[in-house]
Amino acid sequence: MKKRGYVITREMVSKGKNKEKTSRWSKVKSNATILISLGALVISGWVGYSNNKRAQYLESTNFNIIQNFWQDSPSFMLYNESQKPLTSPPKPSYFMYIPAKLYYILKDGSRFSVLILLPVSYDNIISQSGSGKTIDTIQTSVLPNNFYGKLGGRDMKSMLIGEQKKDEIAYEIRVYPYLAIATNFDYSYKDNPSKKYTESFISTPWNKTKLSDKRYRDLIDYSKNIAHFQENEIKVNGNESIYDTAFKYLSREFKHLLNNKDLSQTDKEKLYSLQGIRWDIDQSSRDYYGNFENDMKNSSSFEEFQSKLQNDSNFNGLGKFLSEKVVPVKDPLYPDY
Repeated sequence: MKKRGYVITREMVSKGKNKEKTSRWSKVKSNATILISLGALVISGWVGYSNNKRAQYLESTNFNIIQNFWQDSPSFMLYNESQKPLTSPPKPSYFMYIPAKLYYILKDGSRFSVLILLPVSYDNIISQSGSGKTIDTIQTSVLPNNFYGKLGGRDMKSMLIGEQKKDEIAYEIRVYPYLAIATNFDYSYKDNPSKKYTESFISTPWNKTKLSDKRYRDLIDYSKNIAHFQENEIKVNGNESIYDTAFKYLSREFKHLLNNKDLSQTDKEKLYSLQGIRWDIDQSSRDYYGNFENDMKNSSSFEEFQSKLQNDSNFNGLGKFLSEKVVPVKDPLYPDY
């Protein structure tokens, strides 16, 4: 064919197309090279970032308490995942509790709960051994076989007081087969022994919650308050599971405290203590907490009811703060509560 004095042959067309294809392929290869280089750069950056974060994590302390209760000779250990050596092994003190919950079940089926931390004496620890190390397992505490427990619904105890959807308020008590263990100790790093740090947290098999100095003081005050009534401290009873002992105690107490409309002053004070309220609160607060049923019906949620008095009378809402941290939201019997 002819075009403006030029003769374009098939060979020229074919060469032009080949040249165009070569040019396009070169561009594709060039773009692919750039993308691969960028991808390698991103991956390299991410690996570097991850390694740096991991190094920072291992350099910082990460203490926890690990419970090994589903075995002969139940025990718990203080563990430090960090690889940075400390000046010396920490010397922790422990507060141990059996967690329980009292559920209020309203006529419409809605539920509100109160966390109960029943104290367990430190004297129950039958042996305690230190590893001599400041990382990995630091200290192991062994408990009697009474503390044997399996997580989940098998060893959880539950009892209903009243009739759901018939009574204005029915109640349910649950006792869980593990401990909530709080600890507090000081430590320093080997490369700077003069700089002291303090660690405070409460741990369960589900969770670890750091406690500020103020929250740790609230927990100490809560512990003194509930232990004012010595029977609230759960003690080993022969070969019986300590969780069964706690369940029998709470069942008996709440059957009396929740069904009896004419409680003695001492009974009222015990009810306050079990619900995380100061047993020796002043008269105006006593009047406020005197009728739980009316208070419950007039609140849109138990959180609203509990938050109305978040001060020293209820340890600054400590029970509400710890509730879902000590007992998981996905309860083994009732996942929706």
